[in-house]
Amino acid sequence: MWYIITMKTIMISPTNKASQRTKNRIRENGSVFRVDLEEETKWLLRAGVSFHGIVWMGWLPRDEFHVECVGKKFIEKVLA
Repeated sequence: MWYIITMKTIMISPTNKASQRTKNRIRENGSVFRVDLEEETKWLLRAGVSFHGIVWMGWLPRDEFHVECVGKKFIEKVLA
């Protein structure tokens, strides 16, 4: 088992084979997350936007989402 602590900001989208849970997390929290930990098969993500003062944080299987872009400044450009 290995992990990398990155704390980078990413924009994601679900893959065609993503579980309903993964799709729901992206739909409920938006597509921008911060990566807290990367493991081989799953990443610990933290939502960039709070929902009623609560920020979602949890593991998503790595094969269930695409990383669309990396970096806060780049994401801001894409979303503008």
